[in-house]
Amino acid sequence: MARLYLVRHSQASFGMENYDQLSTLGYKQSAFIPKHFETLPNQTIDAIYRGDMLRHQQTLEHSFTGKEATILPGLNEFNHENVLHVHRPEIADREKAMMLLMSQPNPKQFAENEFDIAMNKWMLEEGPTAYAETFKAFKERTVDALQQIIATSRKEKHKEVVAITSGGVISLLVAHILDLPQSKIGGLNTIIANTSVTSLLFNDSKITLGYFNNYSHLPKEMVTFF
Repeated sequence: MARLYLVRHSQASFGMENYDQLSTLGYKQSAFIPKHFETLPNQTIDAIYRGDMLRHQQTLEHSFTGKEATILPGLNEFNHENVLHVHRPEIADREKAMMLLMSQPNPKQFAENEFDIAMNKWMLEEGPTAYAETFKAFKERTVDALQQIIATSRKEKHKEVVAITSGGVISLLVAHILDLPQSKIGGLNTIIANTSVTSLLFNDSKITLGYFNNYSHLPKEMVTFF
């Protein structure tokens, strides 16, 4: 069996105008990712893949320093802002969004609930849509990226492969492999920690889950989920 390690990017810039870049803490988190792989035979990783988002690139540069990665856009996160804006068009205005959030008794719980509702609406959408990418299209290109990685790994006889990606991609692939209802994807997504590692085992005939959302390499005070 070979292993594919799905690494969630380090903390991005939540609440900032440009989310797609690492925060100051995110840069620090990245340095701890290699610690997770210290137990590999000869500490050897045969291949690295990443999405083409800036936070994926920056996570790679500050973890596996100097290593080259194959870029697969299929590993990119879905457009969470678009999914939220279709659900609540008024929050497209950042100032109004912050006012709405801070007016709630429990802003964190409110944000999580709204995201769950928006996700479910997106996953159930059929026919003409205002979404930048449908859930069906997101699933197809994400599963296709997984299949590309596995096919190349089998051809090149790679045993230890890393893919730096995002929480939505990881939660979808885990649900796909375990044949879970798509309604479970949102719940999985919210608990995937930044820099966490999810292991998939594969050979020519099957793919199985090795472990999910392991972030034991991170100091406790550095653990984040957004």
